[in-house]
Amino acid sequence: MNVVNPVYDFIQRNRVLSLIEKAQNSEARTLALDDFDLKCFPDDLLFCHSLYSLKLGHNFIKELPTSITQLKNLQHLSLEYNNLSEFPEALRGIPQLVSLNISHNPIKDLTKDIRCFSSLEILWCNSCCLTRFPKEIGNLTKLDTLGARHNRLSKLPDEICCLLNLRWLTLEDNKLCTLPKEVDNLKLLKHLNLNNNNLNCLPHRISRIKNLRYLHLQNNEFFSLPEKTIFAMPHTKINLRNNPLQLEDNKVFTNVIITGLENDILDMFGHDSDSSSDDWDNSLDSSDLNYSATDSESDNENEEVVSHIPILSKFLVTC
Repeated sequence: MNVVNPVYDFIQRNRVLSLIEKAQNSEARTLALDDFDLKCFPDDLLFCHSLYSLKLGHNFIKELPTSITQLKNLQHLSLEYNNLSEFPEALRGIPQLVSLNISHNPIKDLTKDIRCFSSLEILWCNSCCLTRFPKEIGNLTKLDTLGARHNRLSKLPDEICCLLNLRWLTLEDNKLCTLPKEVDNLKLLKHLNLNNNNLNCLPHRISRIKNLRYLHLQNNEFFSLPEKTIFAMPHTKINLRNNPLQLEDNKVFTNVIITGLENDILDMFGHDSDSSSDDWDNSLDSSDLNYSATDSESDNENEEVVSHIPILSKFLVTC
């Protein structure tokens, strides 16, 4: 069994304190404390009142303090790869959040209080343990991006069709058998990833989403092509690879990719900004957002050297 060296632990704690102190003194708007082995939310962060973006990913945090409400300017919060077993109740006190990443935490359910986050535009909850979405998710009317890959969702609430500003929805690797009937209400939806589910049919109303450009349906249970729906979606690239399809001879659909005909069909598609983007085409597991573009804080030589210490010190372990 490996035990963390006290020297490493000392370096990590002091590095965190140094970064927080610098952020506080400079009234920084962004702060990244990813991968510092934090076991709890650092209390000193509460005095960084100017924070706009806070990254706490890849730590061991189990809960957030209710005092996080002191961060009145916080709009972007990343908590991926921590030990949160429940949706952080304390977040109710910062309804101004614009983006939230809770991916890779053992969270079984999104709270009904999710309705409080009416300003939320981006929500990542990939690789949690979600079995359902609360109907209150329909209150997130500003939501642009929703990622819930690798969960246990078997049904979507009808209220998800109230997300009229949604452009990117990825629900890959769940247990979905059906889609809501009023899915066509999502008129701005451009990218829909439903790979690795239990779908065997599509509601025809999905063809009314004229902005839909990418529909991923790989590894589902389609035995036949929904021809009427496909013919009504010439604007949409549909990926049906690895389905148990029984196709009629010589039938070709120029907007559909199926196993065995990938090369022929792929050649028929052009490359616009979305189809050539890995972010859109593959629906990444978690967000990789950069909010520092407007905050060009320069690092001095000492900080460049110290920034490498936490990484190197991880090798300082004893058996």
